[in-house]
Amino acid sequence: MLAAVVGGIHLLFVLALVVGLMVILLASAEQVSQQDLLAIKRVYALTGVAIVLVAIAGVVLWLWVGKPAAFYGNNPVFHAKMGLFMLLCALFSYNAYRVYHLTVDPTAAADTPVRLNTSHLRLQKALIPLLIAIPVLAYLMARGIGY
Repeated sequence: MLAAVVGGIHLLFVLALVVGLMVILLASAEQVSQQDLLAIKRVYALTGVAIVLVAIAGVVLWLWVGKPAAFYGNNPVFHAKMGLFMLLCALFSYNAYRVYHLTVDPTAAADTPVRLNTSHLRLQKALIPLLIAIPVLAYLMARGIGY
């Protein structure tokens, strides 16, 4: 029963992570208004919380509930999935760092444009293949492939 609850929580936060990244991707452009930039920063914060909670629920599933830890620890598919998740976390953190250090002028109008760097937009799009590959690896891992 506990494994089902933790697995459900894990899946719920994975979905929140995907939705957050898609919102960020769709809301970002080369120029955004200051109001949109503040909204993007809020979505980055909520998505960061989702990433942390996905990681915590994943570690709980790995070490304490569900299948034995040896099932995951000896599986190269699991290690590939973890590596891609760490890459996703690194790219997301770098993008969030860059967005949070864009200055917003409180005296300017809310629709004053702020330029986002094109490399930032490319890194956001680089997260999409990771969002596709990680669930595929999770499915394969859960079916016992690689063990």
